[in-house]
Amino acid sequence: MRRALLVTAVVLANAVIQALCVLPGATPAAAPLFVALLTASVVTLVAAATGVVVLVGGPGARGGRSLAAVALALVIVGALAVVSSTTLLPALLVAFVFAAPAGTPDATAWSGLRAFLWHPVRAILLAVLTLLAIVVVAIAALLLGLFVTGGLGSFVTWIVVGALAALLARAWARLAVRPRRTR
Repeated sequence: MRRALLVTAVVLANAVIQALCVLPGATPAAAPLFVALLTASVVTLVAAATGVVVLVGGPGARGGRSLAAVALALVIVGALAVVSSTTLLPALLVAFVFAAPAGTPDATAWSGLRAFLWHPVRAILLAVLTLLAIVVVAIAALLLGLFVTGGLGSFVTWIVVGALAALLARAWARLAVRPRRTR
Protein backbone atom coordinates (compact mmCIF):
# COMPACT_ATOMS: atom_id res chain seq x y z
CA MET A 1 0.00 0.00 0.00
CA ARG A 2 2.87 2.34 0.82
CA ARG A 3 4.43 1.86 -2.63
CA ALA A 4 1.09 2.58 -4.30
CA LEU A 5 0.86 5.86 -2.41
CA LEU A 6 4.42 6.73 -3.39
CA VAL A 7 3.68 5.97 -7.05
CA THR A 8 0.60 8.20 -6.79
CA ALA A 9 2.74 10.97 -5.30
CA VAL A 10 5.29 10.63 -8.12
CA VAL A 11 2.54 10.77 -10.77
CA LEU A 12 0.93 13.82 -9.14
CA ALA A 13 4.25 15.64 -8.74
CA ASN A 14 5.09 15.00 -12.39
CA ALA A 15 1.66 16.23 -13.47
CA VAL A 16 2.04 19.44 -11.45
CA ILE A 17 5.49 20.20 -12.85
CA GLN A 18 4.41 19.40 -16.42
CA ALA A 19 1.39 21.72 -16.01
CA LEU A 20 3.65 24.47 -14.66
CA CYS A 21 5.86 24.09 -17.73
CA VAL A 22 2.85 24.86 -19.94
CA LEU A 23 1.65 27.93 -18.05
CA PRO A 24 4.09 30.49 -19.50
CA GLY A 25 2.82 29.61 -22.98
CA ALA A 26 6.26 29.52 -24.58
CA THR A 27 6.19 28.61 -28.25
CA PRO A 28 8.69 26.12 -29.68
CA ALA A 29 11.77 28.11 -30.57
CA ALA A 30 15.39 28.48 -29.57
CA ALA A 31 14.37 31.09 -26.99
CA PRO A 32 15.94 30.62 -23.54
CA LEU A 33 12.54 30.34 -21.83
CA PHE A 34 11.40 27.53 -24.10
CA VAL A 35 14.70 25.66 -23.77
CA ALA A 36 14.54 25.98 -19.97
CA LEU A 37 10.94 24.74 -19.85
CA LEU A 38 11.72 21.84 -22.20
CA THR A 39 14.71 20.85 -20.09
CA ALA A 40 12.64 21.00 -16.90
CA SER A 41 9.93 18.91 -18.53
CA VAL A 42 12.32 16.21 -19.78
CA VAL A 43 14.23 16.02 -16.50
CA THR A 44 10.96 15.73 -14.59
CA LEU A 45 9.70 13.02 -16.95
CA VAL A 46 12.91 11.00 -16.55
CA ALA A 47 12.84 11.40 -12.76
CA ALA A 48 9.17 10.42 -12.53
CA ALA A 49 9.55 7.41 -14.84
CA THR A 50 12.62 6.27 -12.93
CA GLY A 51 10.77 6.67 -9.65
CA VAL A 52 7.85 4.61 -10.90
CA VAL A 53 10.14 1.86 -12.27
CA VAL A 54 12.00 1.71 -8.96
CA LEU A 55 8.79 1.65 -6.94
CA VAL A 56 7.17 -1.10 -9.02
CA GLY A 57 10.42 -3.05 -8.78
CA GLY A 58 9.69 -3.82 -5.15
CA PRO A 59 12.05 -4.17 -2.22
CA GLY A 60 15.71 -4.05 -3.17
CA ALA A 61 14.99 -2.14 -6.38
CA ARG A 62 17.91 -0.88 -8.44
CA GLY A 63 17.83 2.89 -8.97
CA GLY A 64 20.88 3.24 -11.22
CA ARG A 65 19.79 0.51 -13.59
CA SER A 66 16.28 2.00 -13.66
CA LEU A 67 17.60 5.46 -14.52
CA ALA A 68 19.76 4.05 -17.32
CA ALA A 69 16.87 2.02 -18.75
CA VAL A 70 14.44 4.96 -18.61
CA ALA A 71 16.94 7.39 -20.14
CA LEU A 72 17.78 4.95 -22.93
CA ALA A 73 14.09 4.26 -23.58
CA LEU A 74 13.35 7.99 -23.71
CA VAL A 75 16.19 8.62 -26.18
CA ILE A 76 15.08 5.74 -28.42
CA VAL A 77 11.41 6.72 -28.32
CA GLY A 78 12.28 10.37 -28.96
CA ALA A 79 14.56 9.53 -31.87
CA LEU A 80 12.01 7.22 -33.47
CA ALA A 81 9.26 9.82 -32.96
CA VAL A 82 11.37 12.36 -34.84
CA VAL A 83 12.09 9.89 -37.65
CA SER A 84 8.48 8.90 -38.22
CA SER A 85 5.25 9.06 -36.27
CA THR A 86 4.44 5.51 -37.38
CA THR A 87 7.34 4.15 -35.32
CA LEU A 88 6.16 5.80 -32.11
CA LEU A 89 3.63 3.13 -31.08
CA PRO A 90 5.98 0.15 -31.40
CA ALA A 91 8.78 2.17 -29.76
CA LEU A 92 6.60 2.86 -26.72
CA LEU A 93 5.76 -0.83 -26.44
CA VAL A 94 9.44 -1.77 -26.61
CA ALA A 95 10.19 0.90 -23.99
CA PHE A 96 7.70 -0.72 -21.60
CA VAL A 97 9.05 -4.20 -22.26
CA PHE A 98 12.67 -3.23 -21.61
CA ALA A 99 12.44 -0.41 -19.03
CA ALA A 100 9.66 -1.61 -16.70
CA PRO A 101 11.48 -4.67 -15.29
CA ALA A 102 14.76 -2.72 -14.84
CA GLY A 103 13.97 -1.78 -11.25
CA THR A 104 13.48 -5.29 -9.97
CA PRO A 105 16.44 -6.72 -8.05
CA ASP A 106 16.83 -9.88 -10.13
CA ALA A 107 16.26 -8.25 -13.52
CA THR A 108 18.71 -8.54 -16.38
CA ALA A 109 18.92 -6.59 -19.61
CA TRP A 110 16.69 -9.21 -21.24
CA SER A 111 14.09 -9.64 -18.48
CA GLY A 112 11.36 -8.01 -20.55
CA LEU A 113 11.90 -10.38 -23.45
CA ARG A 114 12.12 -13.29 -21.05
CA ALA A 115 8.43 -12.73 -20.31
CA PHE A 116 7.65 -13.76 -23.89
CA LEU A 117 9.57 -17.00 -23.43
CA TRP A 118 8.14 -17.92 -20.05
CA HIS A 119 4.57 -16.76 -20.54
CA PRO A 120 3.95 -16.26 -24.26
CA VAL A 121 0.17 -15.96 -24.09
CA ARG A 122 0.18 -13.53 -21.15
CA ALA A 123 2.99 -11.48 -22.68
CA ILE A 124 1.23 -11.20 -26.04
CA LEU A 125 -2.04 -10.26 -24.34
CA LEU A 126 -0.22 -7.65 -22.26
CA ALA A 127 1.48 -6.31 -25.40
CA VAL A 128 -1.89 -5.94 -27.11
CA LEU A 129 -3.32 -4.31 -23.98
CA THR A 130 -0.34 -1.95 -23.84
CA LEU A 131 -0.77 -0.93 -27.48
CA LEU A 132 -4.50 -0.43 -26.97
CA ALA A 133 -3.87 1.64 -23.84
CA ILE A 134 -1.34 3.83 -25.66
CA VAL A 135 -3.83 4.48 -28.47
CA VAL A 136 -6.63 5.29 -26.00
CA VAL A 137 -4.36 7.65 -24.04
CA ALA A 138 -3.28 9.38 -27.25
CA ILE A 139 -6.91 9.93 -28.26
CA ALA A 140 -7.79 11.11 -24.74
CA ALA A 141 -4.83 13.53 -24.79
CA LEU A 142 -5.98 14.94 -28.12
CA LEU A 143 -9.51 15.40 -26.83
CA LEU A 144 -8.27 16.98 -23.62
CA GLY A 145 -6.10 19.32 -25.68
CA LEU A 146 -9.16 20.41 -27.64
CA PHE A 147 -11.60 20.82 -24.77
CA VAL A 148 -9.43 21.52 -21.70
CA THR A 149 -6.46 23.66 -22.64
CA GLY A 150 -3.54 25.17 -20.83
CA GLY A 151 -2.21 24.10 -17.47
CA LEU A 152 -5.39 22.28 -16.40
CA GLY A 153 -5.45 20.19 -19.59
CA SER A 154 -1.78 19.36 -19.16
CA PHE A 155 -2.31 18.41 -15.52
CA VAL A 156 -5.21 16.07 -16.29
CA THR A 157 -3.42 14.56 -19.28
CA TRP A 158 -0.28 13.81 -17.25
CA ILE A 159 -2.31 12.26 -14.43
CA VAL A 160 -4.03 9.92 -16.89
CA VAL A 161 -0.76 9.13 -18.71
CA GLY A 162 1.15 8.64 -15.46
CA ALA A 163 -1.45 6.42 -13.84
CA LEU A 164 -1.77 4.21 -16.89
CA ALA A 165 1.99 4.05 -17.38
CA ALA A 166 2.45 3.04 -13.73
CA LEU A 167 -0.11 0.25 -14.09
CA LEU A 168 1.50 -1.01 -17.29
CA ALA A 169 5.00 -0.79 -15.81
CA ARG A 170 3.86 -2.83 -12.83
CA ALA A 171 2.29 -5.44 -15.10
CA TRP A 172 5.42 -5.75 -17.28
CA ALA A 173 7.72 -5.87 -14.24
CA ARG A 174 5.67 -8.63 -12.60
CA LEU A 175 5.44 -10.64 -15.79
CA ALA A 176 9.16 -10.40 -16.48
CA VAL A 177 10.31 -11.68 -13.10
CA ARG A 178 7.64 -14.23 -12.37
CA PRO A 179 9.34 -17.61 -12.01
CA ARG A 180 8.49 -20.41 -14.33
CA ARG A 181 6.21 -23.01 -12.85
CA THR A 182 7.49 -26.56 -12.91
CA ARG A 183 5.10 -29.42 -13.24
